[in-house]
Amino acid sequence: MEVEQFLEGIARKDDKAWEELYRYFYAPLCNYAAKIANDSFAAEDVVQDCLVKLWRSSSRFTDMRAVTTYLYRSVYHASLNFVRDKAAKQQVHEDWAAMQVTEEDAVRMAVEEEAISRFYEVVSRLPEQQRDIVLQTLKGAKVKEIAEALSISENTVKTQKKRAYLFLREQLGGTLIFVVALLGRQVIW
Repeated sequence: MEVEQFLEGIARKDDKAWEELYRYFYAPLCNYAAKIANDSFAAEDVVQDCLVKLWRSSSRFTDMRAVTTYLYRSVYHASLNFVRDKAAKQQVHEDWAAMQVTEEDAVRMAVEEEAISRFYEVVSRLPEQQRDIVLQTLKGAKVKEIAEALSISENTVKTQKKRAYLFLREQLGGTLIFVVALLGRQVIW
């Protein structure tokens, strides 16, 4: 097949011209892509994708050098994209693997979450003033700050705080200290 006829056949999507193009370029392009991607199976996919893109395009070539340049550049960029994407996928996989939670961790987190939920359920049953005092205390507010915020005396804050903690101890028992320690290290407000 003459070069001009071959190039015109590529532009017209002629089966014979495309068979010739495939026969002539496929193996060398696969070798080229495999060297860049370091993966012969992926190289075949890269080349196939590049040939499909050429088929779908309306590109016209004036000589064989233009076809060759187009195909090798396409394969080069697609191979680099494959390498980049493969590295990104590997990083995501490594990050995900590093975040895997052991069964022991999952049980511990479930117990902590249940204890915290129970704590807030009991706190919600406190009278409003006592509830506000407990929540502000957990946020780190001092007696004087709470008194000013609620417009009450410091002695009232202390008394209501004492009553609230007594109620919480009655309802939560020994888990109260555990929950307060958990809340002290978590930002869940």
